[in-house]
Amino acid sequence: MFKKLFLGTTEINFKMLGTTFYKIFIVETIIFIAILVASLTGILNMNLSVDFTGGTTYQLDTIYTDDDISDVLTNTILEVSRYQTFENSNTIIFRAVESTQENETQFLNYLANKFEVLPNEIEFQRVGPTFGQDITEKGIRALVIFLSLIALLISFRYEYRYSLIALVALLHDLLLTFSIYVLIGLEITPSTVIALLTILGYSLYDTVILFDKLKDTQKSFKISNLNKDVLNKTFNEVLMRSINTSLTSAIPIISIIVIGNYLGIEGNLADFAIPLLIGIVSGTYSSIFVTVPFLSKIIKT
Repeated sequence: MFKKLFLGTTEINFKMLGTTFYKIFIVETIIFIAILVASLTGILNMNLSVDFTGGTTYQLDTIYTDDDISDVLTNTILEVSRYQTFENSNTIIFRAVESTQENETQFLNYLANKFEVLPNEIEFQRVGPTFGQDITEKGIRALVIFLSLIALLISFRYEYRYSLIALVALLHDLLLTFSIYVLIGLEITPSTVIALLTILGYSLYDTVILFDKLKDTQKSFKISNLNKDVLNKTFNEVLMRSINTSLTSAIPIISIIVIGNYLGIEGNLADFAIPLLIGIVSGTYSSIFVTVPFLSKIIKT
């Protein structure tokens, strides 16, 4: 089986599987939309960073231990959303949610006592949500422009139905990544938004390659319309290529996450790498198992 998969000589009936995967896609979509609605209405909590919600940052230079950090994260004065440390440096930064001035001052004094430094030695800064809002607005604008251009290009190169299928696959990847973030409670930062836009490029690349292969197979069959033989031949040939592409892309991203965590510099690296990893796996899945059901629907024979 693995030899056939590697050589692209498997004989999987993707036309027949299309009906099954179409039902799975419908169920997935309902779940994703339910999670989206629940997060927007406050039923499920989106873990937004201080860049989006606003808050305070506290930076200090001191000797600390892991137990000291754990104590700060579990303090009852102010909710600390995250912290950041630096290799070969005693600098540590805590980011807390927005609160009253009294609580912020009390937390500042708590840090001073905890780490045995003077309050004026702690660099305190209020962070407004303007930066996050600006990134979000630009991201949505870029997304709309990007999807519009892609729909036009794919329609011109192939046909309009292919462009709709590609957009559905992209939407699937975005909703899947967002749902995982909401359910697990991962923090959403501006780096996460940038990674989501990067996911679109990867997912689209994989899908367009498949469309191009379909067109080449149609030429070899000397037919103008897609049929089940073209569909099955194409997806059996490219299945291993899609898997290999996903693996070779995922390995360096996993390395970034692991090495960054080991060196204590995960910060923005993890914010970018984690959604990118989720998107690569989702993009590989959607390029096969989301496009197949819809392609099956347009086959007449």
